[in-house]
Amino acid sequence: MDTKASLTVTATVFVLLSLRAIIRRRRSSTVRDIAGPESKSWVFGACYTFTPTLPRIHLAPTSTGNLAELLLPSSYGQNEFAWTKSFGPVYRVKGCFGQDRLVISDPVALQYITNSPNFQLGPVLAVMRSWLYDRNSVITVRVALGCPIEDLGPEFLSVNTRLLDIASTRSTGQIIFDAIAVHVPKPLLRAMIHLPTSAFRALRTSKFLSRREGWRIIREKLQAPEGNYDADIYSLLMHPDEKNGTKKTLHAEDLVAQTSLILLAGQDTTANTLAFGLLELARRPDLQNKLRDEIHATISGSRDAAYDNMPLLNAFIKETLRMYPAAALSERVALQNSVVPLAEGITTSSGKKIDAIPVDKGQVVMLGIAAYQRHGSRWGANSEDFDPDRWLDGRVRQGEAIGPYANLLSFFAGPHTCLGWRFAIMEMQTVLCELVGNFAFSVPEKEKGPFRLRLATTLLPLDAKGEKGAKLCVRRVV
Repeated sequence: MDTKASLTVTATVFVLLSLRAIIRRRRSSTVRDIAGPESKSWVFGACYTFTPTLPRIHLAPTSTGNLAELLLPSSYGQNEFAWTKSFGPVYRVKGCFGQDRLVISDPVALQYITNSPNFQLGPVLAVMRSWLYDRNSVITVRVALGCPIEDLGPEFLSVNTRLLDIASTRSTGQIIFDAIAVHVPKPLLRAMIHLPTSAFRALRTSKFLSRREGWRIIREKLQAPEGNYDADIYSLLMHPDEKNGTKKTLHAEDLVAQTSLILLAGQDTTANTLAFGLLELARRPDLQNKLRDEIHATISGSRDAAYDNMPLLNAFIKETLRMYPAAALSERVALQNSVVPLAEGITTSSGKKIDAIPVDKGQVVMLGIAAYQRHGSRWGANSEDFDPDRWLDGRVRQGEAIGPYANLLSFFAGPHTCLGWRFAIMEMQTVLCELVGNFAFSVPEKEKGPFRLRLATTLLPLDAKGEKGAKLCVRRVV
């Protein structure tokens, strides 16, 4: 596409979205009357710099309304949590092109939205899943391989690393793209995977390699001698135990479709949660020693550890998930006009008291999962502090269940509850017992300041230089 054509497309998109935003602003809506932070810009506020060959757009944070402040602070949460304190568990922010969005951390509203068929994933996230996963994958339509991931070869490892790098970044340009993509037909968005960029090449290669490896594994399992099956997921699904004279199996094509899900989903989420947990332990030697003592007293050389019977270990895991949910902020779109109930009434900017919020079809709502999990009314007076004891001394409020685990939304809720949440808990229990039971962790001198967070696809720890990672000193104790 030449410079003139690029400029034409950019200008057309800008005019159409501006007109649409103006029309929507004229509609009377309760959403517009909900208080929220002031927006520094209605639409762009951007600086355009052009080269002779291709237009290059430098986007200032003000071009994204409040979204850059919400999503791209120096440490994630510093604005979001302050706004929750100032405006309450429901407040309005400005998105790109003057769009009103609601940020919600009210527990009743979250429970309603996550379980209601009237709300769906944001269009960009839905299409991203189609880019990453096969259309028959369970994550798309609504330990696994029997070999180490290294055995899949250097090409797969390289592409996998590239995808994880892509998932670790977010910029103002991506925020603008997301805002425009909301108005682009999904078939056109899905077709973008064929664009000749390095990111889309990595996505295409990943899907190809996942299907190739899936079929290779299926062939190996089918050729295995009768009764000589491994205990991996593929073998269990292809050769299930017979019950009541029936034997149900999945079709090979359906099994292959799950390969990309098995290989990609859950990698960074569990790893980052463990990294946050180890960082907290490294900064709290007394807590670390207590946890190590519990591990040694429970395991006592036996590999058949009763992980669920270790109170401090599980309190520590719950507190890590509470403070550092992988998806700290999640987007939903209303499929039809709806009324969202609230746990407590709120007062609008005009002074009207309401206990439910009418939202129009197409309204974007942002689920403030991290903010919800810091509400003092649910987690105690020191809810912003990392304190596993709250799970042991009764400070955590008991009541209606929202998520599948400990009233937390770290694994979401409703139809989109993480399918592997129980496996993730077992994984963290096992890894923490092995690591903390055998090693002591401390913070390097250069890393002793408060660590920062970044929200990309998942919540990430940043080191002192602002790079992804958690630097720790490790010493063997056993």
